[in-house]
Amino acid sequence: VSKGLPIRPTDRSLAVLPLSHIFERTVFYVLCANGVAIHYCAAFDQIASHLQEVKPTIMTAVPRLFEQVYHKIIKKGKAAGGWRTSLFEWALVVGQDYWEAKDKHDSVSPVLAAKHAVASRLVFSKWREGVGGYLRFFVSGGAPLSKKLSYAFWAAGIPILQGYGMTEACVTSVNRPEDNKVGSIGSPLDGIEMKIAEKDGEILIRGKNVMRGYYNKPEETAKVIDKEGFYHTGDVGYEDSDGHFFITDRIKDLFKLSNGKYIAPLQVESLLKQSPLVSQPVVVGSGRKQVGALIVPDWDALKEVLEDEGIAASGSREEMCEDPHVIKRVQRDAVELTRELSDYERVKRVYLLPREFSIDKGEMTPTLKIKRSVIDEKYEEAIDEICGS
Repeated sequence: VSKGLPIRPTDRSLAVLPLSHIFERTVFYVLCANGVAIHYCAAFDQIASHLQEVKPTIMTAVPRLFEQVYHKIIKKGKAAGGWRTSLFEWALVVGQDYWEAKDKHDSVSPVLAAKHAVASRLVFSKWREGVGGYLRFFVSGGAPLSKKLSYAFWAAGIPILQGYGMTEACVTSVNRPEDNKVGSIGSPLDGIEMKIAEKDGEILIRGKNVMRGYYNKPEETAKVIDKEGFYHTGDVGYEDSDGHFFITDRIKDLFKLSNGKYIAPLQVESLLKQSPLVSQPVVVGSGRKQVGALIVPDWDALKEVLEDEGIAASGSREEMCEDPHVIKRVQRDAVELTRELSDYERVKRVYLLPREFSIDKGEMTPTLKIKRSVIDEKYEEAIDEICGS
């Protein structure tokens, strides 16, 4: 990891993830080995103040955190009003166009470059100040990060480098500042082999980073480490011509509609998260007629949009979840964001939930991944309603 990323003894890091998380544990070892000062966040709701106090130069986080920060920025920009909101929205479009062109190695016109310079000075400079003003890069892991969000942060001069790893094989790949591809998990670190299985597209890993096996569980070990020493990750993906790997979904998360078509839920959920109205989406429809989504709205953003658009809605969250006008508004975003997918992959209907999924309720893992089997069982009737039984 130290060879792959430019980590310096003069760096400062703000840790926001628990050390029980393999991602944060590995980062802890790497930073200690490089003499980096590590500051620990007391609580998630204190991150903003800690960023100003510590002024980190490097930092690791999971996509959920970036999504929350991004939506807060969008909310603040839209609330500014008048020419300030117009300037903010213009900067977002310019930044998206600019960094998407850079990422795809397309030529950037002098006009677009000039626009981006103006946007950087007038709008994005405030983003950089918001993370302390000295941040060189974030490293993201644990789940996919949407391209739209990545482009926005890169355009703001806040690089997010997506990495990949797991408890059984530690950190295996990461994007480098000088060789980043938005949407990819980067290329393998030194001494690590990665390849795609011809049979099913599964990502396989071999190297000293891979565990010897599960303790006293030889049969379980044999299921994931083959005779050639490759660890079977359970993730489906592909490798591009430049040696960058991309994840499309988890094998165990793929599900089939009643018509036999397979759905990769992570891909669809990544699109849904681009809506400022969506806090947590779970794509459902296994064995049903069509794809649907259970959505926990961002309630503050939703109420503002409803008010701005003159949509009457009041009462408790539970009551709003059943309000057809509210459902229709959130569903509009879901349909729009998935319209570029094949027809059978598109979200047709949504079901709103009043509270967020949580670890305490058994709906999420300690690494904030959705337990799909639990969700499918718990919300079976709702899923039947929106997807067809």
